[in-house]
Amino acid sequence: MELQTQSRELLGSVFEIKLPARHSPLFSSCFSEIARIERAYSRFLPDSELTRLNSNLGPWQDAGPEMLSLVQQAEQFHKLTGGHFDITLKSALEEMGYGPKIKKERKQNSGHFLSFLNLSSSRPQINMQKGQIRLSQPIEFGGLGKGYALDRLASLLEAAGVGHYYLNGGGDIYAKRAPGEEPWPVLLEHPDDPERAIGKVELDGQAIAGSAPNRRKWGAKGEMHHLLNAKTKKPAQGVKAIFVLAQTGIEADAYSTAIFTAGFEEGIEMSWKLPVKILMVSSEGKMYQTPGFGAELFD
Repeated sequence: MELQTQSRELLGSVFEIKLPARHSPLFSSCFSEIARIERAYSRFLPDSELTRLNSNLGPWQDAGPEMLSLVQQAEQFHKLTGGHFDITLKSALEEMGYGPKIKKERKQNSGHFLSFLNLSSSRPQINMQKGQIRLSQPIEFGGLGKGYALDRLASLLEAAGVGHYYLNGGGDIYAKRAPGEEPWPVLLEHPDDPERAIGKVELDGQAIAGSAPNRRKWGAKGEMHHLLNAKTKKPAQGVKAIFVLAQTGIEADAYSTAIFTAGFEEGIEMSWKLPVKILMVSSEGKMYQTPGFGAELFD
Protein backbone atom coordinates (compact mmCIF):
# COMPACT_ATOMS: atom_id res chain seq x y z
CA MET A 1 0.00 0.00 0.00
CA GLU A 2 1.35 3.41 -0.98
CA LEU A 3 1.63 5.70 2.04
CA GLN A 4 2.16 9.41 2.45
CA THR A 5 3.58 11.14 5.53
CA GLN A 6 3.14 14.67 6.79
CA SER A 7 4.22 16.29 10.04
CA ARG A 8 3.61 19.56 11.84
CA GLU A 9 4.57 21.04 15.22
CA LEU A 10 1.51 21.41 17.43
CA LEU A 11 0.76 21.02 21.16
CA GLY A 12 4.45 21.51 21.87
CA SER A 13 5.36 18.35 19.90
CA VAL A 14 5.86 17.19 16.35
CA PHE A 15 2.80 15.30 15.10
CA GLU A 16 3.56 12.82 12.33
CA ILE A 17 0.73 11.21 10.39
CA LYS A 18 0.96 8.37 7.85
CA LEU A 19 -2.03 7.70 5.62
CA PRO A 20 -2.72 5.72 2.44
CA ALA A 21 -2.00 7.98 -0.52
CA ARG A 22 -5.63 7.93 -1.66
CA HIS A 23 -6.62 9.52 1.67
CA SER A 24 -4.03 12.30 1.56
CA PRO A 25 -6.70 15.07 1.41
CA LEU A 26 -7.45 14.21 5.06
CA PHE A 27 -4.09 15.51 6.28
CA SER A 28 -5.48 19.03 6.38
CA SER A 29 -8.48 18.02 8.51
CA CYS A 30 -6.23 16.09 10.91
CA PHE A 31 -3.84 18.97 11.54
CA SER A 32 -6.74 21.43 11.80
CA GLU A 33 -8.24 19.28 14.54
CA ILE A 34 -4.99 19.24 16.54
CA ALA A 35 -4.71 23.01 16.15
CA ARG A 36 -8.28 23.38 17.43
CA ILE A 37 -7.45 21.33 20.51
CA GLU A 38 -4.37 23.45 21.13
CA ARG A 39 -6.31 26.73 20.83
CA ALA A 40 -8.89 25.53 23.32
CA TYR A 41 -6.83 23.68 25.92
CA SER A 42 -3.26 24.96 25.90
CA ARG A 43 -2.15 26.51 29.20
CA PHE A 44 0.41 28.54 27.26
CA LEU A 45 -2.13 30.48 25.14
CA PRO A 46 -3.65 33.56 26.81
CA ASP A 47 -6.97 33.28 24.95
CA SER A 48 -7.63 29.54 25.35
CA GLU A 49 -10.72 28.30 27.17
CA LEU A 50 -8.43 26.69 29.74
CA THR A 51 -6.66 29.99 30.45
CA ARG A 52 -10.04 31.73 30.83
CA LEU A 53 -11.16 29.21 33.44
CA ASN A 54 -7.84 29.31 35.28
CA SER A 55 -8.02 33.11 35.44
CA ASN A 56 -11.24 33.13 37.46
CA LEU A 57 -10.84 30.69 40.35
CA GLY A 58 -13.65 30.28 42.83
CA PRO A 59 -17.04 30.90 41.16
CA TRP A 60 -18.93 28.56 38.87
CA GLN A 61 -18.09 29.24 35.21
CA ASP A 62 -19.65 28.19 31.93
CA ALA A 63 -17.62 25.57 30.08
CA GLY A 64 -18.04 23.70 26.83
CA PRO A 65 -19.10 20.03 26.81
CA GLU A 66 -15.67 18.91 25.61
CA MET A 67 -13.93 20.77 28.45
CA LEU A 68 -16.31 19.24 30.99
CA SER A 69 -15.73 15.78 29.54
CA LEU A 70 -11.94 16.17 29.68
CA VAL A 71 -12.01 17.28 33.30
CA GLN A 72 -14.42 14.49 34.17
CA GLN A 73 -12.12 11.91 32.57
CA ALA A 74 -9.09 13.43 34.29
CA GLU A 75 -10.79 13.15 37.67
CA GLN A 76 -11.63 9.53 36.95
CA PHE A 77 -7.94 8.88 36.20
CA HIS A 78 -7.13 10.67 39.47
CA LYS A 79 -9.37 8.25 41.34
CA LEU A 80 -8.19 5.10 39.56
CA THR A 81 -4.50 5.91 40.16
CA GLY A 82 -4.87 6.76 43.84
CA GLY A 83 -4.25 10.44 43.15
CA HIS A 84 -1.08 9.99 41.10
CA PHE A 85 -2.68 11.43 37.97
CA ASP A 86 -3.45 15.04 38.79
CA ILE A 87 -4.40 17.95 36.54
CA THR A 88 -4.04 20.45 39.41
CA LEU A 89 -0.22 20.60 39.32
CA LYS A 90 -0.03 23.66 37.05
CA SER A 91 1.09 26.04 39.81
CA ALA A 92 3.69 23.57 41.11
CA LEU A 93 5.15 23.17 37.61
CA GLU A 94 5.34 26.93 37.06
CA GLU A 95 6.94 27.51 40.46
CA MET A 96 9.67 25.09 39.37
CA GLY A 97 10.24 27.05 36.16
CA TYR A 98 8.27 24.93 33.69
CA GLY A 99 6.30 27.39 31.61
CA PRO A 100 5.21 30.95 32.46
CA LYS A 101 6.06 32.22 35.93
CA ILE A 102 3.22 32.86 38.34
CA LYS A 103 2.80 36.42 39.46
CA LYS A 104 3.04 36.48 43.24
CA GLU A 105 0.33 39.12 43.57
CA ARG A 106 -2.16 37.03 41.65
CA LYS A 107 -1.33 33.92 43.63
CA GLN A 108 -1.75 35.70 46.95
CA ASN A 109 -5.01 37.34 45.92
CA SER A 110 -6.40 34.01 44.69
CA GLY A 111 -5.57 32.34 48.00
CA HIS A 112 -7.34 35.08 49.96
CA PHE A 113 -10.39 34.89 47.72
CA LEU A 114 -10.60 31.09 48.00
CA SER A 115 -10.23 31.26 51.76
CA PHE A 116 -13.11 33.71 51.87
CA LEU A 117 -15.26 31.38 49.77
CA ASN A 118 -14.37 28.46 52.05
CA LEU A 119 -14.53 25.91 49.23
CA SER A 120 -14.97 22.37 50.52
CA SER A 121 -12.77 20.66 47.94
CA SER A 122 -9.53 21.41 46.13
CA ARG A 123 -10.64 19.18 43.23
CA PRO A 124 -12.44 20.59 40.17
CA GLN A 125 -16.23 20.48 40.54
CA ILE A 126 -18.40 19.77 37.51
CA ASN A 127 -22.09 20.34 36.85
CA MET A 128 -22.74 18.57 33.55
CA GLN A 129 -26.44 19.50 33.51
CA LYS A 130 -25.74 23.23 33.77
CA GLY A 131 -22.55 23.07 31.70
CA GLN A 132 -20.43 24.63 34.41
CA ILE A 133 -17.18 24.02 36.25
CA ARG A 134 -15.75 25.39 39.47
CA LEU A 135 -11.99 25.49 40.03
CA SER A 136 -10.23 26.15 43.31
CA GLN A 137 -6.78 25.92 41.70
CA PRO A 138 -5.47 26.07 38.13
CA ILE A 139 -5.56 22.93 35.99
CA GLU A 140 -3.64 21.76 32.94
CA PHE A 141 -3.93 18.87 30.48
CA GLY A 142 -0.26 18.09 29.87
CA GLY A 143 -0.70 14.50 31.05
CA LEU A 144 -3.48 13.60 28.62
CA GLY A 145 -3.63 16.22 25.86
CA LYS A 146 -1.61 14.41 23.21
CA GLY A 147 -3.40 11.14 23.89
CA TYR A 148 -6.76 12.86 23.54
CA ALA A 149 -5.64 14.42 20.25
CA LEU A 150 -4.70 10.97 18.92
CA ASP A 151 -8.14 9.63 19.80
CA ARG A 152 -9.82 12.55 18.05
CA LEU A 153 -7.75 11.93 14.92
CA ALA A 154 -8.54 8.21 14.99
CA SER A 155 -12.27 9.02 15.23
CA LEU A 156 -12.00 11.47 12.36
CA LEU A 157 -10.21 8.93 10.14
CA GLU A 158 -12.55 6.08 11.04
CA ALA A 159 -15.54 8.25 10.18
CA ALA A 160 -13.95 8.92 6.79
CA GLY A 161 -13.53 5.19 6.14
CA VAL A 162 -9.77 5.02 6.71
CA GLY A 163 -8.69 1.70 8.20
CA HIS A 164 -4.92 1.93 7.91
CA TYR A 165 -3.05 4.78 9.59
CA TYR A 166 -0.25 5.79 11.95
CA LEU A 167 -0.51 8.77 14.32
CA ASN A 168 2.51 9.92 16.31
CA GLY A 169 2.23 12.89 18.68
CA GLY A 170 5.69 13.43 20.11
CA GLY A 171 6.15 9.74 20.94
CA ASP A 172 2.54 9.01 21.91
CA ILE A 173 1.32 6.76 19.11
CA TYR A 174 -1.92 5.24 17.92
CA ALA A 175 -1.83 2.97 14.88
CA LYS A 176 -4.16 0.62 13.09
CA ARG A 177 -3.58 -1.73 10.17
CA ALA A 178 -5.92 -2.72 7.37
CA PRO A 179 -6.61 -6.42 6.67
CA GLY A 180 -3.66 -7.94 4.85
CA GLU A 181 -1.21 -5.30 6.03
CA GLU A 182 1.54 -5.76 8.62
CA PRO A 183 1.24 -4.28 12.13
CA TRP A 184 3.00 -0.97 12.68
CA PRO A 185 6.46 -1.41 14.30
CA VAL A 186 7.31 1.10 17.06
CA LEU A 187 10.78 1.50 18.53
CA LEU A 188 11.10 2.08 22.28
CA GLU A 189 13.57 4.90 22.90
CA HIS A 190 16.50 4.18 25.21
CA PRO A 191 16.17 6.44 28.29
CA ASP A 192 19.91 7.19 28.29
CA ASP A 193 20.43 7.69 24.54
CA PRO A 194 17.71 9.01 22.18
CA GLU A 195 19.70 7.65 19.23
CA ARG A 196 19.20 4.06 20.45
CA ALA A 197 16.23 1.80 21.18
CA ILE A 198 15.80 -0.79 23.92
CA GLY A 199 13.28 -2.75 21.89
CA LYS A 200 10.21 -2.60 19.69
CA VAL A 201 6.52 -3.44 19.75
CA GLU A 202 3.91 -3.81 17.02
CA LEU A 203 0.67 -1.86 17.06
CA ASP A 204 -2.70 -2.68 15.57
CA GLY A 205 -5.63 -0.75 17.01
CA GLN A 206 -3.73 0.20 20.14
CA ALA A 207 -2.04 3.22 21.63
CA ILE A 208 1.37 3.46 23.26
CA ALA A 209 2.69 6.33 25.34
CA GLY A 210 5.99 6.80 27.08
CA SER A 211 7.09 8.96 29.98
CA ALA A 212 10.71 9.87 30.67
CA PRO A 213 12.39 13.02 31.98
CA ASN A 214 15.45 12.91 29.73
CA ARG A 215 14.17 15.40 27.14
CA ARG A 216 12.72 17.97 29.57
CA LYS A 217 15.28 18.51 32.30
CA TRP A 218 16.59 21.77 33.69
CA GLY A 219 18.44 23.10 36.71
CA ALA A 220 22.16 23.33 37.41
CA LYS A 221 22.52 19.55 37.56
CA GLY A 222 19.53 18.62 35.43
CA GLU A 223 17.70 17.55 38.58
CA MET A 224 14.42 19.24 37.64
CA HIS A 225 11.87 17.72 35.28
CA HIS A 226 8.16 18.04 34.52
CA LEU A 227 6.96 14.66 35.83
CA LEU A 228 5.90 15.53 39.36
CA ASN A 229 4.86 13.16 42.08
CA ALA A 230 1.36 14.46 42.89
CA LYS A 231 1.80 13.73 46.60
CA THR A 232 5.14 15.54 47.11
CA LYS A 233 4.84 18.13 44.29
CA LYS A 234 8.49 17.31 43.44
CA PRO A 235 10.10 15.62 40.40
CA ALA A 236 9.42 11.89 40.63
CA GLN A 237 12.32 9.60 41.38
CA GLY A 238 13.07 5.92 40.88
CA VAL A 239 12.10 5.48 37.21
CA LYS A 240 14.03 6.23 34.03
CA ALA A 241 11.27 5.47 31.56
CA ILE A 242 7.93 3.78 31.14
CA PHE A 243 6.00 2.63 28.08
CA VAL A 244 2.27 1.93 28.37
CA LEU A 245 0.02 0.05 25.96
CA ALA A 246 -3.72 0.80 26.14
CA GLN A 247 -6.81 0.74 23.95
CA THR A 248 -7.02 4.54 23.66
CA GLY A 249 -4.52 7.35 23.42
CA ILE A 250 -5.88 9.24 26.42
CA GLU A 251 -5.57 6.14 28.64
CA ALA A 252 -2.02 5.42 27.49
CA ASP A 253 -1.01 9.06 28.02
CA ALA A 254 -2.60 9.50 31.46
CA TYR A 255 -1.56 6.13 32.86
CA SER A 256 2.04 6.48 31.68
CA THR A 257 2.28 9.75 33.61
CA ALA A 258 0.66 8.31 36.75
CA ILE A 259 2.66 5.08 36.83
CA PHE A 260 5.95 6.89 36.22
CA THR A 261 5.38 9.41 38.98
CA ALA A 262 4.30 6.71 41.47
CA GLY A 263 7.79 5.19 41.37
CA PHE A 264 9.06 1.78 40.30
CA GLU A 265 7.54 -0.59 42.87
CA GLU A 266 4.29 1.30 43.46
CA GLY A 267 3.93 1.90 39.72
CA ILE A 268 4.15 -1.83 39.01
CA GLU A 269 1.48 -2.57 41.62
CA MET A 270 -0.72 0.19 40.21
CA SER A 271 -0.45 -1.20 36.67
CA TRP A 272 -1.96 -4.53 37.79
CA LYS A 273 -5.23 -2.73 38.60
CA LEU A 274 -5.41 -0.77 35.34
CA PRO A 275 -6.40 -1.76 31.75
CA VAL A 276 -2.80 -1.43 30.53
CA LYS A 277 0.36 -3.36 29.77
CA ILE A 278 3.69 -1.75 30.64
CA LEU A 279 7.43 -1.88 30.25
CA MET A 280 9.28 0.12 32.92
CA VAL A 281 12.96 0.84 33.53
CA SER A 282 14.07 1.79 37.04
CA SER A 283 16.67 4.46 37.80
CA GLU A 284 19.14 1.58 38.41
CA GLY A 285 18.39 0.01 35.04
CA LYS A 286 16.13 -2.78 36.33
CA MET A 287 13.43 -3.67 33.81
CA TYR A 288 9.88 -4.90 34.36
CA GLN A 289 7.56 -5.99 31.54
CA THR A 290 3.93 -6.97 31.94
CA PRO A 291 3.12 -10.39 30.51
CA GLY A 292 1.52 -9.64 27.16
CA PHE A 293 3.30 -6.34 26.54
CA GLY A 294 5.07 -8.19 23.75
CA ALA A 295 8.21 -6.13 23.31
CA GLU A 296 11.13 -7.55 21.39
CA LEU A 297 14.06 -6.38 23.51
CA PHE A 298 17.44 -5.58 21.99
CA ASP A 299 20.79 -6.51 23.50
